[in-house]
Amino acid sequence: MYTKRREKLVSLMKKSSIDMAVLVPGPNMYYFTGLHLKQSERIALAIITKDEKLYFLMPQVELNKMDAQNSNATFSYSDEEGPFHALTQLKQQIGLLGIVGVEFDSMHVKEQRTIEGLTYEHLYDIGEVIRELRINKDSNEIQLMRQAVNIVEESLKATLPMIKAGISEMEVAAQLEYEMRRRGSEGTPFGTIVASGYRGALPHGRASTKTIEAGELIVLDFGSIYKGYVADITRTVAVGEISPTLEKIYSIVKQANEAAIETIKPGKTAHEIDNTARAIIQNAGYGKFFTHRLGHGVGLSAHEEPYLMQHNNVVLKTGMAFTIEPGIYVKDVGGVRIEDNLIVTEDGYENLMTFSKELINL
Repeated sequence: MYTKRREKLVSLMKKSSIDMAVLVPGPNMYYFTGLHLKQSERIALAIITKDEKLYFLMPQVELNKMDAQNSNATFSYSDEEGPFHALTQLKQQIGLLGIVGVEFDSMHVKEQRTIEGLTYEHLYDIGEVIRELRINKDSNEIQLMRQAVNIVEESLKATLPMIKAGISEMEVAAQLEYEMRRRGSEGTPFGTIVASGYRGALPHGRASTKTIEAGELIVLDFGSIYKGYVADITRTVAVGEISPTLEKIYSIVKQANEAAIETIKPGKTAHEIDNTARAIIQNAGYGKFFTHRLGHGVGLSAHEEPYLMQHNNVVLKTGMAFTIEPGIYVKDVGGVRIEDNLIVTEDGYENLMTFSKELINL
């Protein structure tokens, strides 16, 4: 699998006359090599050359993760000696280069300084080349995403019974994250959002010490990671009876979510999908309270291409994966967001999520 992905990358590299791609720890390194590392103070690099050779510059403390890597050579270093000597060995191995492709959008300055120790003519942002490959998910990736979705849905079901007036948002977030860990999640791709009452008007209202009260809506936005792949769900629930205004807002957001999903199919643009949901919210008089894009791509990252937003004319294609998450956020009143994870199929879409979107009163 990883070899085939590197072959596709090399094919695109040749079209842009790129001699070598240098990947830093993160989604792209994992996608092309299977090596799952996080960026740290220790320099770790994966190098893919135009003749399809794979090299690593790696701290010794991470060498135990290299067993499954089909590399041509690994140049390692200890904490005491640092990467300079290993980099010199790598430099001698690959020789003089013309264009070196790097990840400008995720590379640290320290990593760039290390790469500048190689001999080349200039650096090239390879991000667009990689995004072209990662934007369409294959059947294996989609299956892993289904597993991640199952984790968030089952964790939400397990958590709802403990949500009541008198407990804090932090307690709810902790329970959600505990339930996800129990079901195999490798962590959370972003800070868990539990935003109750007036805090629901904060689109990114990370869980706080606020106590949940009766008559409030609670926005629950959280994610799981399964074998590197992310699920991102949002449901908004009520504690006790809520006001007619909050009920109306919930109904509008639900309608916008469902209408946008029904328009998904190959050939549609990201702008068209966004506009479908946005028009419903605007026509209901809440346009100014929908303050973000409709959705974002999801896969090895919680946010990636394609982005479903105004003026983005990227055309939907089979295998694209993204969220649909309209919202309304009214200061001092509350907020609602409903989010699903979708896959574009040959004749429409598959909604990976099955969790009800009917308003749940706890």
